[in-house]
Order: sequence, then structure tokens, then C-alpha cells
Amino acid sequence: MYLSNSARTRKLILSLLVNPQDLISYLRYSLTKKTPLQIGLPWWSYKSIHTIEPLLKKEHNVFEWGSGGSTLFLAKRTNKVVAVENNPDWFERVQSSIKKFRITNVQISHQEIDLLDSDAFMRSPYANYISGSFDIIVIDGEDHFGPSASWSAREYCFEISQSLICSNGGIIIVDDSWRYPKITTMSNAKKIIACESTGPCRKGVTRTDLHLY
Repeated sequence: MYLSNSARTRKLILSLLVNPQDLISYLRYSLTKKTPLQIGLPWWSYKSIHTIEPLLKKEHNVFEWGSGGSTLFLAKRTNKVVAVENNPDWFERVQSSIKKFRITNVQISHQEIDLLDSDAFMRSPYANYISGSFDIIVIDGEDHFGPSASWSAREYCFEISQSLICSNGGIIIVDDSWRYPKITTMSNAKKIIACESTGPCRKGVTRTDLHLY
């Protein structure tokens, strides 16, 4: 989050006091040099992982903007995961992990992204890769969004996702949602669950939002 180091530390301590069940996970995974891909967990907040896990069903079909530990996590709990990734090196690493763990229900594709401006992004293969309706859509891909940015790729991914999410029980997951307050105003979800806490391989606190349709 866009905070000073002292403010981040205070927020971390408060989060662990409010969520003492996360302390063991924080000590085990947040202080490690491993990546979420290596431990097979999403790079989301723990609170969102605990909230979404019982909602996942074996018949669910998932789409991910971006890939990683969440791809492995979701593949083990749902019918199929379709993921689009723009970073070729990371794509190869995810592919390697999928093969290593003998996961057969993931379709991952490397597609070019253009972040020159919003129009260029919407024309890019990355933005146009999604097709068809999905039960779960995860927005956690490339953005280059910061406090001085005038537009966000994830906001456009959310707009596209709302037109394709299952209207009866679908869920859109937005990671690092504290960066994107506009998404909350864009959402047509029946309910939004804001999940702020520590998370795997994170030193501080983050927020992941679940939009329930």
C-alpha cells in the first residue's frame, strides 16, 4: 500500500492482532524467499483465500488474468482453469510447475500486452483472449498502475469480466484492490467482500476483493 514504512509496520502489527490465526502462516510463508508459485498458494490476502476456498466447486470453470500460485491452487479445486500471461519467462515457469505437479486441467497461453494507453490495451491479444462465460474470474495480471497513473488495465479487465461472469453465483476476484477504488463503483455485484490481511510471501498487508454475482 502507498504508506510510509512506519505506517506499513503499524498496519501489519494491527492486522496480525486482529487476525491471530494468520500468524503461523505469516511466519511460515511471508518470511520465506519462495514465491507463491513454489508453495502453490495465490498471492492474495489470507482472508480472501480462506473466504473463497469453501465457495469453490469441482464443476467451476475459471479464467485468470495473470497466472502463478493461484493457477495451481484453483486447478486443484475446480473443473478447469484458463489463464492468460503476458510475461514469457513467468509463463515458462508456470508451465513448468503445472507439469511438475501433473496438473491436467489448466490451459495457459502467452499473449502480448500493450500498455501504451487504454485503447492500445483493449486492442492487445492479452485483453481479447478471454472468451465465453466463467464461474470464477481472477484479475491479478500486468498493470503498471501507480498513484500518478491516469488509467488501469485491471479496471478494463474488470469491465470485460463483468460481461462474461456467470450471473448466478459467479465470483470476480480482484487482487491488490486497494489500488483500484474505481472498480468498486463499477461493480454490479450483489455483494462485495473486502478481504484485508497479510498474505503468502508478502511482508505487509494487502487487500483482495471478492465480487459475488
